[in-house]
Amino acid sequence: MSRAVGVGDLLAGLGDPFVVLAALLTQLGDAWFLALVVAVTYWYGPVTDAIDRRRAALVVACLFGGLAALVVLKPLVGLPRPPGAGTPPETALVPSALDPVYAWMATGDGYGVPSGHALGSTVVYGALAWALDWGRRRTRIAAAAAVVTVVALTRLVLGVHYLADVIAGAAVGLVVVTLVVRVLETPGRAFAGATLVGLAGVPLVAVVAAHEFVPASESLHDVVATVGVCAGATAAWFAVGDRRPIPTRRGALATVLVGAVTALPLLTIASLWTDGGALAAALGAAGGILLVVAPLAGERLAGAIGSSRPVGH
Repeated sequence: MSRAVGVGDLLAGLGDPFVVLAALLTQLGDAWFLALVVAVTYWYGPVTDAIDRRRAALVVACLFGGLAALVVLKPLVGLPRPPGAGTPPETALVPSALDPVYAWMATGDGYGVPSGHALGSTVVYGALAWALDWGRRRTRIAAAAAVVTVVALTRLVLGVHYLADVIAGAAVGLVVVTLVVRVLETPGRAFAGATLVGLAGVPLVAVVAAHEFVPASESLHDVVATVGVCAGATAAWFAVGDRRPIPTRRGALATVLVGAVTALPLLTIASLWTDGGALAAALGAAGGILLVVAPLAGERLAGAIGSSRPVGH
């Protein structure tokens, strides 16, 4: 049965301002932005009254679990994106000097189901709506649903997904969040669960790749790198997760600095590395470890520089 039901064609036919706006707003569901939101929430959030370290770690685990589900499901489902998804919609509003940036923001490659933007935004904003102690929960859920809807619509406006793709992504994201917060419940189990999903996907994707249904180098690389990230986070949490120092403002700022110069670059390199799965896994594992242990390192760094006043938690 066709996944094209006309909604995408209708939205993709909107004018230039809507297309440019969609290219900007779709970044709310892009991997780089979601990773940044989750990392800063985990590193800095506990110094506020909005979230504690354990719940922040569960938000990280939701992202990792969603990523594991995504990289396994996409090649197994193997359905293509709409025709022209790799070509940015034409617009006269973008200066020619910004064409490469616009093309990066407004196109999609690889397989289409489930939508990574819809899945990622659902797990991150859904997890934040559950974890944050700020405002009414009903308001937080409504805000999360609104952001996910906007992200999903941008994928249709840009013509990089069908309606069924974004619905599938949101549905998988809801399953991941539910499993993490209602079934697994602890960061250690949630990180381990994400690792197991990735490990289970390695032979499955390898079999599909061997039959030339998917490009082996790309699909296996993504799964192996994701296993590395999740395994690193799992090992780090079980090693130091219970050693949670009382958060301080100076320590939280040091944590963000430490994570920004160690974990984030390694995770970025692991996602872009294409020459070897083993090295991508090692880089991902190092990034996952450093992301989790950054608060401990940040507080120790702040303590070494000078005393700081603990914030009640």
